[in-house]
Amino acid sequence: MDATPRDPVGEAIAQAAPETLASKATQPWPRMAVLAVLAGAFIAFGSVIAAVAQAGTGDGPSPGGVQLMAGLAFSVGLVLVTITGAELFTGNTMMILPATVRTLSVVRMVQAWVIVWLGNLVGSLAIALLFAASGGLDGTVGEAAAKAVEAKLAKSPLAIFCSAILANILVCLAVWMSMNATSIPARILAIAGPVMVFVAAGLEHSVANMSILPLGWLAESSQGAAWSAGLLNLTVSTLGNIVGGAVLALCVAYGHAALRQEAPARDRS
Repeated sequence: MDATPRDPVGEAIAQAAPETLASKATQPWPRMAVLAVLAGAFIAFGSVIAAVAQAGTGDGPSPGGVQLMAGLAFSVGLVLVTITGAELFTGNTMMILPATVRTLSVVRMVQAWVIVWLGNLVGSLAIALLFAASGGLDGTVGEAAAKAVEAKLAKSPLAIFCSAILANILVCLAVWMSMNATSIPARILAIAGPVMVFVAAGLEHSVANMSILPLGWLAESSQGAAWSAGLLNLTVSTLGNIVGGAVLALCVAYGHAALRQEAPARDRS
């Protein structure tokens, strides 16, 4: 008889998800903040390698094959986040699930979101600044980073919002499938596909944009940063990511009857 542990799928993931997600929100604030900074840095590494993959493609849209390679390269960032147990805001939007089944208070959920979002921003900016200072944005890599920013800032708020919903459905699918995996290969396999799709499709991920935008601005420092457009992008993409993560978590949980795990609210503030 094979005693090898099997990676959970379907109902097994859904039934464990509320407690798994609630436990992430109950960490002490300092630890959560440090893990959030690390997650922002890891996603920024993904942004860096995605820009490297797109380097040298010229001024027009990147070929589809290049976009797919950039997406696969970017998935390294989420692999690092997941395996190290760092705290990523977009994945944590699924905390709406334990809040819905009353194993996590709404106040604690929102506090965790704010801490992790800010920590992700700090980590993202640190890597972007270090990469620029290292000379990494010279030449075609910098041109690719600037082109990515130009495309993002050209979108309307409605386009950003809808794109962000789709992006975080895919990212949260990756997190959901890998959440209770028992092996590193299983986690990598669960993450790579959905992340490759969202990056290749040019969708809006707020934490990725925390590094993509400054990388592009630093690559063209003589032109200055479009702060207002960048702030609008981050604000709207954050809201869209919350919707996408909530929809994914609640729908999958409902499909596997995990929303019936109601319990008296616990004080997690």
